[in-house]
Amino acid sequence: MFLQNLKSLTHRHWLEIFSLLGVGLGILIRLVQYLSNRSLWFDEVAIGLNLLDRSYLELLNALDHNQAAPPLFLWIEKFAMDTLGSHEYSLRLFPLIGGLLSLGLFYRLTQQFTQGWARPIVILLFSVQGYIAYFASETKPYSWDVASGLLLFMAISKLATAKPSLKQSLSAGILGIVSIWLSFPSIFVIAGVEGANIVKLRLWHTPWQTLKDFCLRRLPLYSAWFLSFCGLYFLVIRKALTGTGLSDSWAGRYPNNVWDIAWLLDSFGRFFYRPLGFAGPADGVAMVAFITGCVLLYRTAKLRLLYLSSPLLITLLAAYLHKYPFRERLILFLAPFALIPLAEGIVFWLARWKKKPRVLGIVGLIMAVMLVFIPTRKGLHGMIDPISLHFDHVRPTIQYIDTHWQAGDKLYVLPGAQFQFEFYNRRFELPASDIVLSQLSNIGIWKISDADLEQHYQELRALKATELQDQKRVWVLLARKKPKSEEAIVEQLNSLGTQVERKQYPGAMVGLS
Repeated sequence: MFLQNLKSLTHRHWLEIFSLLGVGLGILIRLVQYLSNRSLWFDEVAIGLNLLDRSYLELLNALDHNQAAPPLFLWIEKFAMDTLGSHEYSLRLFPLIGGLLSLGLFYRLTQQFTQGWARPIVILLFSVQGYIAYFASETKPYSWDVASGLLLFMAISKLATAKPSLKQSLSAGILGIVSIWLSFPSIFVIAGVEGANIVKLRLWHTPWQTLKDFCLRRLPLYSAWFLSFCGLYFLVIRKALTGTGLSDSWAGRYPNNVWDIAWLLDSFGRFFYRPLGFAGPADGVAMVAFITGCVLLYRTAKLRLLYLSSPLLITLLAAYLHKYPFRERLILFLAPFALIPLAEGIVFWLARWKKKPRVLGIVGLIMAVMLVFIPTRKGLHGMIDPISLHFDHVRPTIQYIDTHWQAGDKLYVLPGAQFQFEFYNRRFELPASDIVLSQLSNIGIWKISDADLEQHYQELRALKATELQDQKRVWVLLARKKPKSEEAIVEQLNSLGTQVERKQYPGAMVGLS
């Protein structure tokens, strides 16, 4: 009976089954990462400290520690912290909801914008891709950039008539107003998709009455979005740009001028590595598949290509105007729209398997398998062994120190661990009088130089003559260092005292001398 039921399933049913399996896998990956409960890393702690130290109203001002986040996201995070506690699960709950919601929304989007095997393939890629899955369990707004972008895309694309229904207009209007305060790049999705609507309607060729109907329906909508954005800009964005170092850090990420083709090609290539998550040489193969998919859509479904590319084109325009960096996690919200033509390209290359010339068919098959297999393998590995994805895992080091602390102990905290220590010590409450914070800059994150080591050695000598003089037990907390940099610092520490104990965690170390 079971075999008969399997045989009775149509091609469409199989596509639906594999699509749902992809969504299920995505849910599992996100839940496992969330439940693995890794420590808050540097950027998350920087947000967490702002949430701990500020009121809801004060979160509208420029944030400390060179951070920026939409106010609605911050308010929800602060509410979660106030009601559930300042632990990882509460801080990452809202990002997790955004990540899970994105899976359902993307599943719905593919029903309209994909055909055939491209649908289960693109759902699988969206479910397992590292950056998309990772940000569903990080205390940052990027998972909601994706969720808001998908919500807006589907709501505004339904307005592709001169006289949309009142329900459709109200839904898109309210969603746009709220999303602008929840996700900074949501304005690019609004502008892009509405621009695609205007192109689809060909307003420049429509009768005057149709144009009049369009304006009467759209002007209230545009006014609401515009006022919402203006409020956000003057209350939040302008303060963030002038009150933090973000503008300076973004300066090198913009094109030099409108003819800067080198920047465009470089940004296009980087996009496939981060945020799409294809490491070399798969990023080059992904570019070929993406271009193939775009050509296919242009030939067979120009409107689908127009809508899918519209947020990307508007974001590129913002980058050329030096208003928004086209880089890494800041453009994660574009990933769903780029993955669809990429999946179309994969299906095209798979279909050439049995066609002549056979060499080209074999190459196409290898390309397609590479683009599906590599991210799936990484996603499954992260689900089976979530600890392998942990980094800056400082919480257990402080917990270990707290458990083994003795009267008279001192703790020396190097720069890379100081943010995390400030956050987590509010939980463990090690005595402030026994804490010695290094005054150096964060030396040797990737590679430590001789000059860095010399500065550190001089600081150690000074401390041995002052605050750490005649200390029998000194704890050392170290984080955010590559193994070679860590070993060089530990060797220097050992030269001034005998190491009694050393505990290693992903991206963090605690020692006792």
